[in-house]
Amino acid sequence: MNAMLQSRNPSSGIGSLPAGFVRIWGIRLLLVGVFVAIWKLAGTTGFLNPVFIGTPEGTLVAFFDQLYGAGNIWMDILYTFVETVIGFVLGSAAGMFAGVLLFQSPSLRQAVAPLVVGANSLPRVALAPLFVLWFGLGITGKVALIVSLVFFVMLTTTLAGLTQPNRDYEYLGRAIGASKRQHILYFIVPAAIPTIVAGLELSLTYSFLGAVAGEIVGGSFGVGVKLTAFANAFEINRFMALLVLLVIISTLTVQLMRHFTARLTRWHAKEQASDA
Repeated sequence: MNAMLQSRNPSSGIGSLPAGFVRIWGIRLLLVGVFVAIWKLAGTTGFLNPVFIGTPEGTLVAFFDQLYGAGNIWMDILYTFVETVIGFVLGSAAGMFAGVLLFQSPSLRQAVAPLVVGANSLPRVALAPLFVLWFGLGITGKVALIVSLVFFVMLTTTLAGLTQPNRDYEYLGRAIGASKRQHILYFIVPAAIPTIVAGLELSLTYSFLGAVAGEIVGGSFGVGVKLTAFANAFEINRFMALLVLLVIISTLTVQLMRHFTARLTRWHAKEQASDA
């Protein structure tokens, strides 16, 4: 009887959308609608000058014009995306390797801890002009800036995940007499994966930030160069449209990575759901 009722429930039938999915997307669209309404009211009421903030309708027109018009910016987007991916891969790999190395050597970890904190406190985005001076206006300087941002994120998250394992796993490993290698491979590493994956998502966002910041400071191609040109020419609608496009691309990229890493953390999500 319950199965029959569930099969007739529109929220659980084949081809229908789950109620939770509809609710979540409803909230998202509502928040976007509120933001657009406030943006529009700020310009029409004179609270803010539309010359400096643009308009929603003007931004929408500029958005599609940049996608399909004569002045499309796909080559610049591709350039920025390539910088982002290269810097993200190099910085993530180096940060995770350094985290594993410091985890294996507690004395080395204690020795370099103050140095890591000091280096991580440096405003790397503010150092972008130095990267331009050192590596030029090409892709190398932007990749170096991205690596400097991502490296410390992955170093700290990897180290945090490896050095703060689940205490239940600690007791289980000791109870079954697992060796040190088995303990690391089967207990510590799996427990650290959710933290490392979260660090990867944050690092990917920082990679886009570093790429655009580096291009704004000094570059010949890329989204940051276009943003600077639009701002200098007071083409605010085109500026805002490019920002929206950048947000969409970065969000989709993070969601795509989350999709591929979901299998690694599926057990963690089930554990959290059972605890709730």
